[in-house]
Amino acid sequence: MDQPARDAISQGAARPAIAGLGAPRLRLAAAEWGVLRWLLPLALAHGLLYLFLVPPWQHYDEPNHFEYAAQIAIGEGITPGDGSVQLSREIADSMYRHRFWPPGARPDLLGPGPVLLGISQRVHPPLYYHLIALPIGPTRYLAVETQLYLARAVSMLLYALTVLAAWRIAVVMAPDEPATQLAFPLLVLFTPAFADLMAAVNNDVLLNMAATTALLGAVLLIRDGPRPAALALAGLGALVAVLTKRVGLAVVPLVGLALLWALRRHPVRRRLVAGIGLAMFVVAGVAAFRPVMVEGPDGPHPVLAARSWLVAIDAAYLRLDIDNWIRSVSDPDLIGQRYQTLVVVAFTSFWARFAWGHVSAGVVWDWMFATLALAALLGLARGFFLRTRQAVPLWRRRCVWLFFGAVTLGWIALFARLHPLPPLEVGVYIPRGRYMFWAIVPTLWLLLLGLRFLLPAGWRLAGTWLLVALMLMFDLVALVTIAATLR
Repeated sequence: MDQPARDAISQGAARPAIAGLGAPRLRLAAAEWGVLRWLLPLALAHGLLYLFLVPPWQHYDEPNHFEYAAQIAIGEGITPGDGSVQLSREIADSMYRHRFWPPGARPDLLGPGPVLLGISQRVHPPLYYHLIALPIGPTRYLAVETQLYLARAVSMLLYALTVLAAWRIAVVMAPDEPATQLAFPLLVLFTPAFADLMAAVNNDVLLNMAATTALLGAVLLIRDGPRPAALALAGLGALVAVLTKRVGLAVVPLVGLALLWALRRHPVRRRLVAGIGLAMFVVAGVAAFRPVMVEGPDGPHPVLAARSWLVAIDAAYLRLDIDNWIRSVSDPDLIGQRYQTLVVVAFTSFWARFAWGHVSAGVVWDWMFATLALAALLGLARGFFLRTRQAVPLWRRRCVWLFFGAVTLGWIALFARLHPLPPLEVGVYIPRGRYMFWAIVPTLWLLLLGLRFLLPAGWRLAGTWLLVALMLMFDLVALVTIAATLR
């Protein structure tokens, strides 16, 4: 096989370079244990840097995420009582002592009710919070900051497991390139905004780990067929994702597609797939929505409204205010420039915003990652039209399409979170890039793949390590920026 064919899409032939990779078992070979012995400690050490560097409560909604878990730890997980009032006062006092609020702002610690710490997180399923409550319970009489750091340590362990899952995905996707297998998990590990969030008390942490585990199971399903280990990883990962956060529903169709490809090992006619997909889309649309007329600046125009059964599901789990959500999505008068703002905010905060999103590494890095993303898109477009793609095994091409699907669903979920939109004169919360971290492995793999397609064959491995070095340098910049800004 010529060199371009070796590098296309998955970088190589189907034979595994590491003994035992193709077998449907979880036992690791000696070389894999060697990687595990340094990769796991490195991930834990890197997570510890962010765990202790970021001051208490300086992550997205961390006070309320911690409060939810601590209420479970003291036995008030369903109906908060007197213990929750005292807990909120302890958290608020700690936030004040660590200069969370601007100068002059003081929480009311003597009021009759609990101190308002922010937006309550009790709307989320309790799975993550029960997990975080495990170390909080035995230490609930210690300082609240100690409890917070122990809860962060649980998130840090999930971060390390996510890095290991990314490594295993790289082993599957690049079986004859040991260097790529090592470089890719380092790329995930050194992405600073991801590490920052994964060392926080936030249910996104469990979602990200579960989704990455499900994707590992999905690529194994596509490569090996419906084997028990792959089914367990994909199924349990998707289940935990759904039970952690509603955006975890995006993982379900990815696992379903992987299972379909696991059962259908041969190529399927594209026209047949497109026809079936279009038919399912139309049927689902008619079953879920109905047209209604609304008044707008230019007169009445049609929008969509949800049917009663979808409204019931929304009230029980989705919490989208589905009827207003559908009308908002189908009303261009409400969108205005908000989508453009969303793309900018989500992209920059995915790469170069930390803490509550208010710590920036600088506009230079924003432009750096925008340039890399554009270059990767051009490279992926070039790779799509290369004739050598036909030499790549079908299962590996399907895995790349699965990654495209994951990134696409991630962006769709971001736009969906923006709705329902208020009138244009009313401000609206713009979702941050952290909501895309469940798809960080597909995002980084496509980034790496696209950049490699732009390079000559002899430079592709060097380009991979150059990208890792760039991310490591940016990680160091992020650590210095966080320390200078928050300490």
